[in-house]
Amino acid sequence: MTILKFMLINTVAVALMTGFSYVVSLAFRTNFSEPKRLKQLVNRARIVRKSNFGIWIGWCLHFVIGLVFLSGYFLFRNIFPVGPELLYALIFGFSAGLVGAVGWKLMFVLHNNPPQFPKFPFYVQLIAAHIVFSVAVAGMLYLF
Repeated sequence: MTILKFMLINTVAVALMTGFSYVVSLAFRTNFSEPKRLKQLVNRARIVRKSNFGIWIGWCLHFVIGLVFLSGYFLFRNIFPVGPELLYALIFGFSAGLVGAVGWKLMFVLHNNPPQFPKFPFYVQLIAAHIVFSVAVAGMLYLF
């Protein structure tokens, strides 16, 4: 697979995952957007002076983390072939969602000024969002 295809798959999968989080945010009237939550963590840590720059950092971090999860998708797909791509995507997506939820929990715990909001619904939608990510990856692989 070329780097261009890898980056394209990541871009589409992260965009669909984030779109899902935005829709869930609207439905539940709370902020589940990963880039916006990353922006909050960056701004509250006073890493940058201009708060508008924080959203760019949030988006960049989100796409870079997506590359890590996408690499994991391919790595585990080669190590543990479980059958049809869609089944693998569902299993990996759920597992990646759990890893993502633990990662977010650690970020909130280790942060000196974490945002206060109901975390459990955020973690639940995060698991579903990672399933969307993985199914998008499977769909892109089918197209390629």
